[in-house]
Amino acid sequence: MNIEKARIYGVDKVGSSDPNALVRTDDAVGLSYTVGTTDITSDFDRCFPWSDMQEVTDASGNVFIKIPKFYSKITKNADGTYKHQISGIRYEGFLTLFVDGVGNELDYILVGKYEGSGSAARVYSKSDATVLVQLSCDAFRTGCKANGAGYQQYDFLIDLIIKELWLVEMKTTDSQSIMYGYANDNSATIATGRTDNVKTPSGSDTSNTDGKHAMKYRGIENLWGNTLTWCDGISFSSEKVYVCTDAPSYSARTTASPYVYQGNRTMSKGYIKKVEPLGHNPLIQYITEVGGNATIYYADYGESTTNGSVLAVGGDWLDLGQAGLWYWRGSYSPSVASHFFGGRLCYKPLL
Repeated sequence: MNIEKARIYGVDKVGSSDPNALVRTDDAVGLSYTVGTTDITSDFDRCFPWSDMQEVTDASGNVFIKIPKFYSKITKNADGTYKHQISGIRYEGFLTLFVDGVGNELDYILVGKYEGSGSAARVYSKSDATVLVQLSCDAFRTGCKANGAGYQQYDFLIDLIIKELWLVEMKTTDSQSIMYGYANDNSATIATGRTDNVKTPSGSDTSNTDGKHAMKYRGIENLWGNTLTWCDGISFSSEKVYVCTDAPSYSARTTASPYVYQGNRTMSKGYIKKVEPLGHNPLIQYITEVGGNATIYYADYGESTTNGSVLAVGGDWLDLGQAGLWYWRGSYSPSVASHFFGGRLCYKPLL
């Protein structure tokens, strides 16, 4: 057995009113990180799965961050908070988000290192490129799939995977307290590759705190800030939440099979107070209550509307303290296409 993969890393009290009151558990006890002006050094660099996240480039020059499969367990506490645990081994009660449409487990996923660039005809993930905007969710998906079999745009399972990694490593639900991101009332989008000079896997160009510079987490640039990112594989019908795991079947607004009803979201808007498993799948979570602010609970903004059926995440260059890793805005229609909206090229192996 691979001893490192067999370790369990956990964090408890997720969802506390103080986003920094989370507590490390299991093999994460004693581990930490240091936030500098631009760099973030982390003890998790030597821990699986963070240690095995690698930068890879495909034959077309698209650059990705490869995330190896891991398993997760989310346990509710008596006080309404949650404990999150991850491991490279499937222990009892642990499941994985690394799955395809028929339940096969995927050994890895590839997440675009950069926001999407190129055109509606074909979307890329490349440095020093103009970010592609003004495409609808469906159009962005088509441009990503033009790269070949297995290519897709950013989706809800990937979004949840990244949140699990962040929670256990960073031990906070206030992502902007670590890196503000390019969201501080800026005037326009910036090109990709601004964090290429950051030497550590996570950090920001020039400043982690001023909101005027791009950020990256584990190599993935601008997970929040710069442009809103279309998030595929999830649809809403009023309060009902539907999720699909079969990437080739993704379609905006769809609620029919292979989309599966997961549970209900809040129909209010505001700063997020509760994110909870919805009931059908223990790892599928969404906003169930708002009522926080920019410094408590999840410290990010969420919005739902009756006619909103698609999801955009992260927040854009103007969003100030509303932006962040838990910025979930499920209030848009599939036809929306504006200069605030971009996307990200991803890949999942076909089995």
